[in-house]
Amino acid sequence: MGMQGGSDHLQSEINVTPMVDIMLVLLIIFMVVTPFLQQGITVAIPRDLRNPDEDQAINKESAVIVSIPKDGDYYLGKRRRISTT
Repeated sequence: MGMQGGSDHLQSEINVTPMVDIMLVLLIIFMVVTPFLQQGITVAIPRDLRNPDEDQAINKESAVIVSIPKDGDYYLGKRRRISTT
């Protein structure tokens, strides 16, 4: 226990240094491990927002292009779909 200067009374202060060390180690572990936990679908994003039809990385036979203009309807490829809301 925490003895001060050879006297017989206990130290009444909490030593937080070991707790801070453990928290920093846990923070570093989580920062290193978190990027490896990200899973999902890789999406090709258009480089030029003015005309995404010209991007060859997106415009493939297996690609599904969804466009949502301001009027609320949406397009799958070149076909217009009407919103139900």
